[in-house]
Amino acid sequence: MTSFLVVKIKTHDWAKTLLQLNKLDIDINNIKYNPDYLIFTLKEEDLKRVKKYLLSYEITIVDYLGPHKFKKNLRQNSLFIISLIFAFIMFNLLTHVIVKVNIIHESKEIREMLKDELASFGVTPLSFKKSYQEYEDIITKIKERHKDSIEWLEIDVDGMVINIRIEERIINDYPKTTGYCHIIATKSGIITNVLTTKGVALVKPNDYVKKGDILISGEIKLNEEIKNDVCAEGDVYAEVWYDVKTSFPLKYTKKTKTGKMRYNFMAKHYTEEYLILKSRLGQKTTEQKLIFKLFNWEFYLVKEYEIKETNATYTLAEAQERALTSIYQKFKISHPEFKIINEKVLQNNVKNDTLDIDMFIAGEEQIGQSINYNKKVSDNDDGENN
Repeated sequence: MTSFLVVKIKTHDWAKTLLQLNKLDIDINNIKYNPDYLIFTLKEEDLKRVKKYLLSYEITIVDYLGPHKFKKNLRQNSLFIISLIFAFIMFNLLTHVIVKVNIIHESKEIREMLKDELASFGVTPLSFKKSYQEYEDIITKIKERHKDSIEWLEIDVDGMVINIRIEERIINDYPKTTGYCHIIATKSGIITNVLTTKGVALVKPNDYVKKGDILISGEIKLNEEIKNDVCAEGDVYAEVWYDVKTSFPLKYTKKTKTGKMRYNFMAKHYTEEYLILKSRLGQKTTEQKLIFKLFNWEFYLVKEYEIKETNATYTLAEAQERALTSIYQKFKISHPEFKIINEKVLQNNVKNDTLDIDMFIAGEEQIGQSINYNKKVSDNDDGENN
């Protein structure tokens, strides 16, 4: 591969200089003219002949072309290139290394046992990651070794962290029930379903019950005579009713994107966040995308969108819709098993830029609760005891 040079010859007589160069029978290209000098390209090997022949001229090298320039740039940037290669190698190495094994279980004894088991299979901090199938094989072998203590085991690879989740096998040895109990109603309502496991159901669907009524009795009767006592078990569902009130502001701050967007980078260490670049936007909203994790650090690409805030007012219909959505969400949190059957807005008032709503909600839920009682002693029992 031939290297070329861009040279500059100081001269005021272009024609004379070019004629002298022509006598040397060398190729010159890309000639540029200036009142005080000529610039042109020639082969590196021809430079010595030019300097020897044109001794009275001031000749300087302006630039290098071809392999010579590549080598020169390589030498000048060698530290950066070596650092970049080293960083690339280290990044690829670290992404295949486990830096933390996180065993999730409340029992220290279980955690220590599992830590030792994983170590026997080479799953330790600063070890290389394994394939999905290898982790599945490890799970199977550990479960076989601890059939009586491990119910479920999962290995989840999250970046350079291995999360181990374990469920302990619980062998239930339920004691026999010696007490007696009824299932009573915790709320008033109309019965929708009765599921009896033990005892005698005293209610059926469509019956109205009050709070405190016995739903499933622990007394087993025959011809009105108590033959046996048990602890009643079962679920009783009923339609119950709630009166829910809430307030919702009509005025709010509206946020709209202006169309300006900037990129940024963020480093996150536990709960601390650090922006790499200074934000150039005022009011803004952001979107984050995880790039990679390194030890206990997470690095994100951040999109910053400029926003403009303006004061706005909901229409009555919008405010009512949002208020009802808020009611449903809060109600589901406080009554997770409640199934809404019917709802109706009873009252709707606006006062001081606030919408006040009074709402009726009907739905189905489990209302049965166990309560102990003392066994009745009959006259026959007293006679036998005497």
